[in-house]
Amino acid sequence: MTGTDPAHRGDENDEDLGMDLVDAVSTEAEVPARRPLKKWMFLVAALAVVAIGLIAGLVNLIPTDYAAKVDRASDQVVVEAEVEGGGHAVLTTSEKADAGKIELTSLPTIDPTETYAVWLIEASTDRPTLLANVTPGEKPIVEGFSGVKSLAFVMVSVEPGDGSSTGPSDEPLAVLELPEAK
Repeated sequence: MTGTDPAHRGDENDEDLGMDLVDAVSTEAEVPARRPLKKWMFLVAALAVVAIGLIAGLVNLIPTDYAAKVDRASDQVVVEAEVEGGGHAVLTTSEKADAGKIELTSLPTIDPTETYAVWLIEASTDRPTLLANVTPGEKPIVEGFSGVKSLAFVMVSVEPGDGSSTGPSDEPLAVLELPEAK
């Protein structure tokens, strides 16, 4: 049995009848030809990549204001000490910001061939790292730093005018122990 109507058996188009009907009814969606991307699209994409790279590079070149980070921190811990010979030191740290700042006020004037030096002392090695050489003035001296979690002390000493990069050359005038976090 071929599945055709017996009254039309033997007609020439018996075999093609079903396919012609399917072809007539079929609405095949034609796939549109892919249009090539315009050259300006590549240019815009390349410029976007360059712009993102420049912005990322500039952000990394801008120095971080650690003192401001500490000022904004909610977990500030403060330690104060008198500087031997005159002056006052205030150490403020933030464990969350992993930063700290030292503020020196009322430092007495010293010999012009000398300078005050602020040192960061690592907890694991007791190795000193020079944070800054500072000269006294009317305004408070504020120096910010990072890496609070690895530090044990901040020291202030008097050094020769050309500075010392290896460690304090004399007894410190003030030693401020980094406080435990709140």
